[in-house]
Amino acid sequence: MSKKVAQNDSRLLGLKSHDCHVIMQRLLPVGCRSLVTKNIWSTIVELCTFFKQLCASTVNVSDMVEAQKQLVLILCKLERIFPPAFFDIMIHLVLHLPEEAILGGPVHMRWMYPFERYLKRLKDYVRNAAKPEGSIAEGYVVDEALTFCSRYFDDVETRFNRPDRNDDGIHPTRQLSVFESQCKPLGKQSYVELDNNDRDKAEFYILNNSPELEPYLNEHKQELHVHLREDCLNINEVHRTEFAGWFFEKIYAMHRMQAPEVTIELLSLSSKTNMVVSSYPACIVNGVRFITHDRDVRLRTQNSGVSWFKCDSKHMVTENNITSIDINGEAYKDDQFILASQAKQVFYVADPSRGPNWCVVQHVKHRSIWDITDDGLSDIDLLQHNSSSNFTLFVDLGNLQEINLLRRDQDVIPIVQPVTNASRHKSTKMKKQMRRMTLIRKKMTMIVVTMLAIQIRRYILCIHYYIMQNVSHNTVFVYNNEFMFSKQIENLHIININNIKRNKF
Repeated sequence: MSKKVAQNDSRLLGLKSHDCHVIMQRLLPVGCRSLVTKNIWSTIVELCTFFKQLCASTVNVSDMVEAQKQLVLILCKLERIFPPAFFDIMIHLVLHLPEEAILGGPVHMRWMYPFERYLKRLKDYVRNAAKPEGSIAEGYVVDEALTFCSRYFDDVETRFNRPDRNDDGIHPTRQLSVFESQCKPLGKQSYVELDNNDRDKAEFYILNNSPELEPYLNEHKQELHVHLREDCLNINEVHRTEFAGWFFEKIYAMHRMQAPEVTIELLSLSSKTNMVVSSYPACIVNGVRFITHDRDVRLRTQNSGVSWFKCDSKHMVTENNITSIDINGEAYKDDQFILASQAKQVFYVADPSRGPNWCVVQHVKHRSIWDITDDGLSDIDLLQHNSSSNFTLFVDLGNLQEINLLRRDQDVIPIVQPVTNASRHKSTKMKKQMRRMTLIRKKMTMIVVTMLAIQIRRYILCIHYYIMQNVSHNTVFVYNNEFMFSKQIENLHIININNIKRNKF
């Protein structure tokens, strides 16, 4: 997108239809908030939110029915902002999009973007610009032949059997889900030594996020309620600091008694971890590549964003389905560990409405990753959101009467001016000038037509004089190989009028 921005005159050049699709859903709601008043940008954001709902992987009928009602209010707000020339048939078409989605299903199953991408592929087949159709046909036949042959090559790497670029391998099946949370490290390995405080925090986070340990967590909390006073406010803190040691003693006591529920994985989970851990500059988690922030600042792209689970109001603000965070604010100072399977990739877009340290969180889905649910169904993943219910389309009509319809880049001129005597006099003067200009145009037209008629008559007289002076009676006139008139005379002179040049006149 940055390549299509003309920095000299601040214009966007060469935009495709998909570029406009991305701008409307991702960039326009963020950028317009710092340029216009809230009454205007909130209306634009509401319209963009509807298109996010419409293009979601899963479209709920109830959301589309509600969106159709809200669109009427959105267009009414737009009529108070934009001039009448803005509202053409394409703006009216928005009202029918929810009904079309209800009848036809999700939009991503019917839009033209896959076909446009394939047309770009066909254009790449052209090698001879003089014969593009033949080049496309030949390239298509070659591609079909290679595709057919590659399916029989088992020991050769083709596009059908090559691993994905961000393939993290097949994770082994474990009894405890925490051991299935693995990733594929990338880059040079380094070793970091943790202090006792960080190690205890990492151990409790792993134990607290293991669903198989839920009975042990509840048992330890009940013991704390019995031994400590009920009005003690530090039960959670005591539970955080003492659970790892309590769990270690309990599991090893059960292991000495040869309890059948104590497995090797459970015994390993209760043991203390090593103080030295491995550190990598990048890793692949669930088919997504993550890199560190220090490595990300040297690149033009962004690939280090990880979603935040919850923040306080000082570092996160949500308004009109737009979440902004303070990137300089540090949250989770006492708990900065997550499991690899909990990492979700997000992207940060600068928020000009709040300051240089604020960014808008953009959640995306990857085209090559399929979110398979427990019931065997899967969501179609095309860089869109999971469901239309993830966004709440609500039209705010509270400040509709306060919309300012005045321009700020010029002198304040009201759009609807009162009719005064001066304005009536100016209107009458303009009408007189229009009548005068109409009469002048009619007179000029008559003069031009008269001059053309005089010139044509002059040419006719010249032709008649030339014929009378230079042509005898024994002549046959030929025009376009046809005889105009003839006389039965022995000596005939044939003159082709087409050969009479203008300079002889």
